[in-house]
Amino acid sequence: MTTHRLYHPRRAALALALALGASAAAGAETEADQEAERSRQWYAVELIVFEQSGIEGSAAERWPGRAGDPSYPLWQIPAGCAAAGSERPVAAGAAAGDGPAGAQGSEAAASPLHCLPAARRQLDKHWAILRRSGAYQPRYHIGWLQPGLSEARSVAVPVPLYWRPASAAEAALPGASSGPALRPPVYGLVRVFRERYLHAAVDLRLQRRHAEPDADLEALLRAPRHVMRQRRRLRSGELHYLDHPYLGVLLSVRALEAPPAAARDAGG
Repeated sequence: MTTHRLYHPRRAALALALALGASAAAGAETEADQEAERSRQWYAVELIVFEQSGIEGSAAERWPGRAGDPSYPLWQIPAGCAAAGSERPVAAGAAAGDGPAGAQGSEAAASPLHCLPAARRQLDKHWAILRRSGAYQPRYHIGWLQPGLSEARSVAVPVPLYWRPASAAEAALPGASSGPALRPPVYGLVRVFRERYLHAAVDLRLQRRHAEPDADLEALLRAPRHVMRQRRRLRSGELHYLDHPYLGVLLSVRALEAPPAAARDAGG
């Protein structure tokens, strides 16, 4: 004789809740495992930022003349790249050298970015070629080492390294950051992160200077500020070119066989 189990709504609901809970826990473990796997892989990031001749006349692309400064919740000067200044990630709204705030603080305190030694740079010849060319003006050659952080945990690098992004309060004010008279001609933030693929996010500004060296503050505020804001999927070991009418970026991200010694010593 066949026995049939009676359906009980409360028992079925409990079984469904347990199944969903187990599924959610498995998903969280999988996400944590993926994040840990990404962080174990380290990369060498190297970039050159340069100016190039823009398109003039009626064919020129129009750009906002009063664009705000680049900003991102967490930024860092790679450890070892500067004798002074912040070598730990700084949360937006905190001063350089302050401890980072928010959910990313525990990871940020470990200084996830380290300077790429000059001897390990591979774009020196590209810098020399740009310098010899009359059509380009190389501005910055920067390199650092970092783990494969996800986008949610990624840390921005200021370009140039001495430029400081504005705090949240400063960014809300006209002429935020260090003021137009003290901003570098080219400045901004660059992030590299890894999801399923490697990605780069570039947010740069080019501030045109007036020919008069004694231009007043009002004249500097009227000077056009061109915006280069791009995201690019990357292939490890390849050289990528990010184009813009007035700016250009050469970017290389190379996988490392092992974390840098500084990261191993810190337990990274």
